Amino acid sequence: MKTRRVILISLIVAVIAVCTAWVVYKILPHSVNVTLTGIKYKLGSDGAKADAEQATVVIRGKLYTTLMGQRTFKGEINIVGEQIPVPPDQRNLEISFFSEGFGVMVYPYFYFDQRGATKGSNSYVSHLLFTNKDFSQVTFLLNMANEQNLTNKSEEDLQQTVNWDSENGYIIAAPASTREEALGLSNKLMHRYQRDE
Repeated sequence: MKTRRVILISLIVAVIAVCTAWVVYKILPHSVNVTLTGIKYKLGSDGAKADAEQATVVIRGKLYTTLMGQRTFKGEINIVGEQIPVPPDQRNLEISFFSEGFGVMVYPYFYFDQRGATKGSNSYVSHLLFTNKDFSQVTFLLNMANEQNLTNKSEEDLQQTVNWDSENGYIIAAPASTREEALGLSNKLMHRYQRDE
């Protein structure tokens, strides 16, 4: 009788320890520090004929996951060579991922006058990001306002321009070395999003 009680208490303590370890593992942030080389390609019939370009993506930050599985990334994402109208010192992102597997890259930033006082604020909607759990595979649906010559656009024009569509939009998928690999990776990461369209 006494041994049964000891065994029962031991099992209860073991279950509590395992549950506590799982909770701690889930709620502690995980570092993300990846540099991925992939392919930028265009969709549609014209895209199949167009040349795909190599693209490099640098992701640095932390990934937070709630007990319910809601993911939030806090950090910086840089597509090498891309120009955006956000001051370099204000490019930190906080991306909450939807259940369909994507997050919206939005940069909130401030304008300052010559004395350094805040003159105003704005936000820049950049791309949609799809990723696996550890950010070792990513797909970006590119807002093509970023690909246009930014010197010919006012900031107001850029804020109102979100030019991605499934018929002729541009995508970066990484890691990939060919358009076919990139397309396959994008389809894999976007399967829940495509199913809900």
